[in-house]
Amino acid sequence: MLTVLRRETPVKIAQEALWRTRKRWLQLHLPERLEGEDGAVTFRPAGYFQPDLEHLDHDSRALTLRYADMICQGQFPWFAYGPVELGFPPRWDFDFVSGSHWPKERAGAIQVVRRDGSDVKVPWDLSRLQFLPVLGKAWLLNRDERYRQAGTELLSDWMEKNPVGIGVNWTIAMEVALRAVSICLFLELLANEGSFEPLQMRRFAACLWKHLLFIEDHNEFSYLSRSNHYLSNIVGLFFLSVFLEGPGIQARRQLYRKLVEQEIRQQVYEDGGNHEASTGYHVLVLQMLTSALVLMRAQSMEPSVEFASRLQQMYEWLATLADNAGRVPQFGDCDDGRVELLSDDLRQMLVTNPGDRNSLFVSGLLGIGEAAFGKNYGGRRADAAWYGNLIASQHARPSAVLRRPAITFSDSGIAVARNREAEIIFLAMPNGIEGKGSHTHNDKLSLITRIKGEDFLEDCGTGCYTRDANLRNRLRSTAAHNTVQIDRAEQNRLPKSSDDLFRICNDAHVSTIRMQEVDGAVVLQASHDGYCRLGVSHTRTVTLVPQGGIVLEDELAGSGTHVFEAFFHVSRRWQVAPKTEEGKEVSCCIHGSCAVEICCSAPVVLKLSCIPGIIAKAYGAVAEGTTIRIQGSFDKSVKLAQRISWQA
Repeated sequence: MLTVLRRETPVKIAQEALWRTRKRWLQLHLPERLEGEDGAVTFRPAGYFQPDLEHLDHDSRALTLRYADMICQGQFPWFAYGPVELGFPPRWDFDFVSGSHWPKERAGAIQVVRRDGSDVKVPWDLSRLQFLPVLGKAWLLNRDERYRQAGTELLSDWMEKNPVGIGVNWTIAMEVALRAVSICLFLELLANEGSFEPLQMRRFAACLWKHLLFIEDHNEFSYLSRSNHYLSNIVGLFFLSVFLEGPGIQARRQLYRKLVEQEIRQQVYEDGGNHEASTGYHVLVLQMLTSALVLMRAQSMEPSVEFASRLQQMYEWLATLADNAGRVPQFGDCDDGRVELLSDDLRQMLVTNPGDRNSLFVSGLLGIGEAAFGKNYGGRRADAAWYGNLIASQHARPSAVLRRPAITFSDSGIAVARNREAEIIFLAMPNGIEGKGSHTHNDKLSLITRIKGEDFLEDCGTGCYTRDANLRNRLRSTAAHNTVQIDRAEQNRLPKSSDDLFRICNDAHVSTIRMQEVDGAVVLQASHDGYCRLGVSHTRTVTLVPQGGIVLEDELAGSGTHVFEAFFHVSRRWQVAPKTEEGKEVSCCIHGSCAVEICCSAPVVLKLSCIPGIIAKAYGAVAEGTTIRIQGSFDKSVKLAQRISWQA
């Protein structure tokens, strides 16, 4: 915290101190507010869902019903773990992986990170109640009373077992906000059908009112840095102020809509990238803002031109990184967070083999973006069918998706280049949240590649947060990315304390990616200064060769004697065999969907080794992979030349 304060002006520090004082005062008086006005609040359907079920395909229907059946049987699906037998109703404070539970104490006194192998995200994710809207959709699809009854019983049980401010599920406002959205959407799906007794609706409305007051008093706003947490708070408050009617609600409705529209400028670059340097959080933030857009349109609130334009640019950014199947590569943190579960999410949760699950399939989300903005992002439109005429041009299909051969997102620090054979994503991202980097990884100048449509060089993903500090730090380290490490030091130093899992030092500053086309080849170049404290700078040039092949040139320049390690990470789908393991030129063969060779040469002796690696494509699911490591030493400077080639 002292490091953060040193970066800020005295005015900002004073504003932050006043804000925290006011926030603490509100929290102390929350019990009085909770007893005050809940009887005067009612629930009002907002028109968020206007189902056009004729355009919902058979696969999406089947996925929704299968997922809902599992919930009714006490099986709760997760991206990493698949369906887990938790009982009906489940224990809301239980981490089924470690066998730990959290006490029924005042939320502010509960220790969230406990260093005992537990992960608070398990009870948090369960208590987001995101299965409720799926149950509501299933009921609308076939009117099976089991789904309505299961949703009502689970919500009632949660309310009984989790009184306001008590227990782990009230420890941060983000969880409260996402849960509130789930409850609103569930009630929205069923309220117009007369599915609830008046007394039930009064109880549910009172519960939502308490969620609203709690979020207001525990708002995660900050003058120093703001993240997806604060955005979730104001999106949740916007939902609550629209779905509730009562004293002071109309003014809140206008306020929270305005704050959401303003916050997109803070959290999203002009080029459409999210400022947390993470594809996983880009997806979460995009879904938050899209949900707000749908709700605005449902209420005949015309979103500001800037809000709509920047939201559309977020879809352009995501579509550019996605492959033809709608898969987006992992980089930065990813905890699989969602606002609403889409058909891609349900499908991945139900994949049999955990190692085959991938939480960044976003075809359905891209389809919603297509319907919202009349563009073609290569997505599937089935999920958009739930929003009916709230989406601008749902049934019209624009012209074929345009995939540009090369593009740079200069604010985000990402370049994408492709040809018929391969696609490369080159990362020179600034540390997230203006250098504070809560979800940043040490991935400067890392390269992610697809060859003939198959993932080849991959980011190692996230794996976990609080369950295993060593694993988390391993997967956000320099060595977990397809880049070069000097003297086994980190590009950005990681905090020494295992308690500080969401900070990173702001050591590595990146240059803008320079792109040019030379004789049909796309050439990308960038550098970073993360090793200036060691007396070394790193510049990487990446060339996508038109006739097939990728060339990497790494220039390490400075003073003194140093060791270097270049890393390449591939999944278990590829079998790696060393070819030449030592010398001024080393190489290995990789066999999978095609035969690939990596060859590295330098004016110094190199050593190539293939060691076991890990890759996580869903939070909590770590699969085996292979890491190719090339080592050497140099005095003052050295240039490495690496070529990735494959059979045509």
